[in-house]
Amino acid sequence: MTNEIYIGDNLKIMNSQSFKKYIGKIKMIYIDPPYNTNESKSYNDKISSKDWKDYIKKRISASSKFLKNDGVIFISIDDNEYANLKIICDNVFGKENFVGTFITQQSQRSNAKHINTVHEYILCFAKNKKKLHKFVINRLEIPEQKKMIDNLHREIKKILNKEGLEAANKKLKDIIKNYCYNYNITWLKNYSNVDEKGNIYFPVDLSTPGKPRKVSIPEIDLELEPLPTRGWSSDKKFIDLAKQNRLCFKDGRPYSKHYLTESEDNVPSMLKFYSRQGTNDLKKLGISNIFDTPKPVDMLKFLIRISTKKDDIVLDYFAGSGSLAQAIYEVNAEDNKKLKYVLIQLDEKVNPKSKVYKICEEFNIPPSVDEILLFRLKKYLKRNKKEIDFIKCDMK
Repeated sequence: MTNEIYIGDNLKIMNSQSFKKYIGKIKMIYIDPPYNTNESKSYNDKISSKDWKDYIKKRISASSKFLKNDGVIFISIDDNEYANLKIICDNVFGKENFVGTFITQQSQRSNAKHINTVHEYILCFAKNKKKLHKFVINRLEIPEQKKMIDNLHREIKKILNKEGLEAANKKLKDIIKNYCYNYNITWLKNYSNVDEKGNIYFPVDLSTPGKPRKVSIPEIDLELEPLPTRGWSSDKKFIDLAKQNRLCFKDGRPYSKHYLTESEDNVPSMLKFYSRQGTNDLKKLGISNIFDTPKPVDMLKFLIRISTKKDDIVLDYFAGSGSLAQAIYEVNAEDNKKLKYVLIQLDEKVNPKSKVYKICEEFNIPPSVDEILLFRLKKYLKRNKKEIDFIKCDMK
């Protein structure tokens, strides 16, 4: 399947004959619909509350049929329409399929009259929550945990380089204890060992339920006597671990190394993906300020990673500047996946009085959101020396 970008009204497109091929085929939907705040200076974001509810409900209802049975939808929103959106989704998907709400931290604002609002939401609903897999993610994908893990490794490698491996292992336990206290966590206590390369790990027992057996593997010089009531892992596993330098011993007993960098966690509800990160994504492409409210690519990569498998299809029918498509490209490259995207974006004109309009003129882009979307993706692909791999489906 080729990536597809549909230009036109998303409701008409989702109800069209040509879009029926996606019924029951989409694993993840992400949308960043109008927040109904009138804060955007470049495009219309304001609809009356009654009209907004009708507008969003029709589109969410239309899109629900495209989700696989184990599919999921994520919807970005703020305080203004969160309550209405939650009720709409309860009605469309059923309250029993409410997965939860992420809270994303936003940049500090200085013009608040009462409360300085520094958060937004991402609502999450499943097509069938009973069939939805558990949301786990590598801790390095969670910004605050990545920072902690990187700091810990730097600290222990300094000791390793100056004082040696034995000293590093002795001091690691006290260092871990301090980190657990300072970050109010307990899981880190398991990672109480460091190897000669400075990798922190915890040893995983290699005994298994089963009949006791003797192990004799000359090629890795391993001899193990039978355990009283348990078996050992397979010879192949021992050989593979030895080749990967993951086999370690404690009191003569073998263990496998599970590295701290591989640790996973249930996804947290609080996410530190700031709105300015989306602006920086455009800056890195050399197209600063070409879109008012781009969502952070890293945030979308997070959502993609917790909800999709290797070759799933992802849909965004409020595609905006195309942040989701860039996130798909990056996840595919970094995780060796073959995810595909389907985007829908209205050919919405940019306000002629806005800064975005002037930037479109500078880049010789027709001043409409769909043209900004296409320009961004072509820019990204060219910068990364990739061929254009999407089809534009014009359904205006």
